[in-house]
Amino acid sequence: MTSATPANPYRRAGSVVEGELFVGRAGLLRTVETTWRDPGTPVNLRVVGHYRTGKTSLVRRALTALPQTRPDLVRAWIDVSRQESGMDVFRSVTKAVVAGLRELGAAAPGGLLEALLPINNAVQLAAEWHDLEASVGDFFATMHAAGQHGLLVLDEFDRAEGVFRRLAEFQLLRAVVSDAGCTMGLITISRRDIESIETDAAGGSILGGVVVNKAYVGMFDDAETDLMLARGASVGVGLASLRPRIVEYTGRHPFLLDVLCRALVEVHQATGSLDFDAAYEQVEEIFADQFGRLLRNILADTESGAPLLRRLAAGTLTGAARPLDLSRLRRMGVVHPDPAGRPTLFSAEFGRYVMMSAVDA
Repeated sequence: MTSATPANPYRRAGSVVEGELFVGRAGLLRTVETTWRDPGTPVNLRVVGHYRTGKTSLVRRALTALPQTRPDLVRAWIDVSRQESGMDVFRSVTKAVVAGLRELGAAAPGGLLEALLPINNAVQLAAEWHDLEASVGDFFATMHAAGQHGLLVLDEFDRAEGVFRRLAEFQLLRAVVSDAGCTMGLITISRRDIESIETDAAGGSILGGVVVNKAYVGMFDDAETDLMLARGASVGVGLASLRPRIVEYTGRHPFLLDVLCRALVEVHQATGSLDFDAAYEQVEEIFADQFGRLLRNILADTESGAPLLRRLAAGTLTGAARPLDLSRLRRMGVVHPDPAGRPTLFSAEFGRYVMMSAVDA
């Protein structure tokens, strides 16, 4: 009888990472957890990083420590991309807070849930902006009077550009998380900074001024990369011998590393061979899509993006780039120092993609 092939430990590549599959990020986890460590209202934080660098996974992982450190705190997680309007965002927030209070049970202030239920109904039924705004204000004023604090997480906050249609919606959000008597802390998860999102959506920025703390989510470090590669050993596939070539292509990008390791294990399980070229052929289109998205985003986010990227890829970087552009790429993990200390792109394969792309020099 032939034994079943063991499950590929990288089979969940591309999904939100939870539990034992989460790798490293100790410093970033501490940064997120610090927002609610002290009693009272949590501190506001923006979590920023490029597509599929693990922003959502990071915050979800950090929140697993919340019940132990702040059992008194109610949590509301809202995916902005699933909302049709700014009014729907606030409806979802108060609805999530009510659900969170039910979970807190006896830990919530006595009578608070009963006081909030009719106000939440008013929020849900409000058809006009001024009615919703007034009801939302009453809702959180009631929470504050009862001494109940909460944490609001807005995932996919880049989508607020198309969901929030007026500056007043950003203003109300700012009031909920910053005005005197505020009871909610805010964590936003996005690729772009809040100021850019607000300006594109409503022609101005007011929320960014009260969410000043930042956590940038970039690439894995060497130790985290080794932990990812070691996972293959659980099914008898040693990947350490291919580490230099894996890093050359993935550049320690969490998603690309996961995807390539998955393919390497699949090829090994099918053929018994550790064949890098065969594995990369399976995922080449995924890499091209990821690199293309990254390139477009960098060009949109930076003024000197095209010449900067080409010079980084060619190893001929001069003073042509705006210092702020280069600094942002470093913070986002796209640029890091080479062994000689010179700035270089995170992945040699991404560099080759940039050189072959139609971007202006």
